[in-house]
Amino acid sequence: MCARTPNTMACVSVLLTMLGCVDAAAQGDVELTYRVEKIEAFVSDGGDQEARLVAAEQVFEGDELRYTITFTNLADETVAPNSIVVTNPIPESTEYIEGSAFGSGAEVEFSVDGGQSFAPSAGLTMRDAEGERNALPGDYTTIRWHFGPPLPSGQQSHVFFRVRML
Repeated sequence: MCARTPNTMACVSVLLTMLGCVDAAAQGDVELTYRVEKIEAFVSDGGDQEARLVAAEQVFEGDELRYTITFTNLADETVAPNSIVVTNPIPESTEYIEGSAFGSGAEVEFSVDGGQSFAPSAGLTMRDAEGERNALPGDYTTIRWHFGPPLPSGQQSHVFFRVRML
């Protein structure tokens, strides 16, 4: 857990090392880069409550983080449509924020069993002491994006999601 202590940068380092992988079943090399930013609330000059992304240098319980995963085609040829799959675990000591996973042209699925099986959020169920029930965002352990469009040589795209620190 990342508590309100002076040495919270270690927490961000741990969160970065827990990020996932890409499966580009098609041709070429696909490189992943990650960025973790904290969502900070502030009051604008006009007096409105707004949010901005800032470096996640210190994170505390209750803070919201945005993970952005950028994938770049380093090959000389286009990566075929529907061949890029990005899989990423929900970092420990965090909880997925409902509706925050996105990627332009990507289908998003979730897992509640550490990535053994996936389904869209609407169809995701799990078993607990009381029987089978619909999974809640706090139950999600892994996110998977199926990127649909082709990715031309030298081009990049990205997916992202948000979590709350526990």
